[in-house]
Amino acid sequence: MKGNQLIFSKCKKDRIKGYKKLLKAQKSNYEPKKNIAKDLVEAMEAQDYEIDVEQALAYLRSSYAVFDRDYYLQHMKKK
Repeated sequence: MKGNQLIFSKCKKDRIKGYKKLLKAQKSNYEPKKNIAKDLVEAMEAQDYEIDVEQALAYLRSSYAVFDRDYYLQHMKKK
């Protein structure tokens, strides 16, 4: 998060750029396991959604990035 002010922008285009930067930085720290993604695909099929493993992996990476941003907004900026 440090040095990535785009992710906190009010402008959607800038936030997307910030997320891209965050996802690139997280690539070395967080890589979801394929067996979890496969289970997620099955759970989504149970809800009548059709996704593949790559989409499930992208969802897991994205949700981790959103969680990081939200955590930072709630806890770090109060200091």
